[in-house]
Amino acid sequence: MAQKLVTSFGTFSERKCTMALVLDKRTNRKNTAAYPLSARFTIDRKPYYYHVGGNFTPKEFSEISNAQKSKSPKYATKLIWQSYIDKYKDMLESLNRGKELTLDSIRIVVEGKSTTEETSFLKVWEGLIHRLQTENGGERATTADIYRNALNSFKRILWDTKIVGFKISKEELIKWNNGMKNGVLNADGVLVGKIADATRGIYLRHARAVWNECTKQGYLLNVEYPFSNVAQKGLIVIPKGPSKKDSYLDVQKMTRLYQAFINHEYHESWDEEYKKRVHHSLGMFLVQYLCNGFNLMDAAHLTYSQFYFDMERRAFKFRRHKTRNSAQTEREVVVPIIEPLQRILDEVAAEPSKGSHVFPYILQGETNEAKVRKLVSQENSNIADRVRNLCANVLKWEVSPSNTWVRHSFATNLSHAGIKESYLKECMGHSEGQNMTEGYIGRTPLDKMFEYNNALLDLNHAKPKQLENVTAKDIKKMSKKEMAALLAKLVEE
Repeated sequence: MAQKLVTSFGTFSERKCTMALVLDKRTNRKNTAAYPLSARFTIDRKPYYYHVGGNFTPKEFSEISNAQKSKSPKYATKLIWQSYIDKYKDMLESLNRGKELTLDSIRIVVEGKSTTEETSFLKVWEGLIHRLQTENGGERATTADIYRNALNSFKRILWDTKIVGFKISKEELIKWNNGMKNGVLNADGVLVGKIADATRGIYLRHARAVWNECTKQGYLLNVEYPFSNVAQKGLIVIPKGPSKKDSYLDVQKMTRLYQAFINHEYHESWDEEYKKRVHHSLGMFLVQYLCNGFNLMDAAHLTYSQFYFDMERRAFKFRRHKTRNSAQTEREVVVPIIEPLQRILDEVAAEPSKGSHVFPYILQGETNEAKVRKLVSQENSNIADRVRNLCANVLKWEVSPSNTWVRHSFATNLSHAGIKESYLKECMGHSEGQNMTEGYIGRTPLDKMFEYNNALLDLNHAKPKQLENVTAKDIKKMSKKEMAALLAKLVEE
């Protein structure tokens, strides 16, 4: 009696899908003795075949499946077949975890293409943008904009390369990367797509996140990972952004800006209206620095809270807007209102009223997240332009600071003053981390905060004016505290 031939190898099941290596006998050719070796995926009795390479007769297939001797050529082939089984088993286990498998989703992973337009590399990219725009009231819409800009760059440079499903590899991404470095000619023969290395790095990091999202969903598992930190591998090396270590103004320069604000040192050629705008923008730049380096979005949402009045108007408290819904343990930030900060607030902030915004002019009552971002972005641009104009044309500096410098300046200047790192983490709202001890240490006392933050400016060298030298113009520029001190001195004399 003839021995029954083995017709499948390595059969296993994952969710409702059964997979095995078989011979694909679906052929119209006559007198065929050998058939393609195929991975067969079956769901609800419907099969999907993918040819993995090689043709075998049913007898050869059975003999290889039953091979036991390690030195046999057939056993070596069996090991190769087993590697196919292991690969597809890992693939199915990773694909759409927690959801039912479909033949189309399997085809997408195996072949990189879909029978529908619903799932593809570009669709995953667009889906990530949509999620960032809509989750948590759209608070990550700015990040979504960067993803969209990166996608637009990708499409602009690869205008003549159609990306279907997940048919994408390092070659397409290398072409995009080169296009961002050197530009490409579009259909009209115009050079497009060239951008700065810093922006290119940002776009590539976001594309890497999209690629990782695809693999997380079970796609691109059989495609070579295109990114690397080692240039010799011939993959895409993402350029690092410029170091921020030098992007700060030291205490002397910040003090000089403060003096320019106090003394209204503006270019004589500027009209009075523009001088007022520069004065206000310079004040806000200094406020960001003296308010623990917070950004303008935090400034826009800062209010005269109950804490402000409980502390006798000597401190603000807020939670950083950027991380207010983060899962990390973020501390509430307390800002000591040192005298120079109060001096600026007297001119650029609204009158204190419980629950009201400190700088209402920024948001103008707007609550829509998209419009809020636009307003803050515009004001950021205004402040940067005016402060740079002052630095270049009044102070004759070659340095050109941006709004992001205030946070680096705050941290760097306190660090250089010898202030302990734990205070910097606390007053900048950084995560408490995993150190259990930190969770039990109380907040730095307010008096200490005043002591530390007073190191942000060097005002000790400025001698107080003698009473007989005080002019009406000097009095006009004084803060309420300075006025009170002057009156007290007059009483003494």
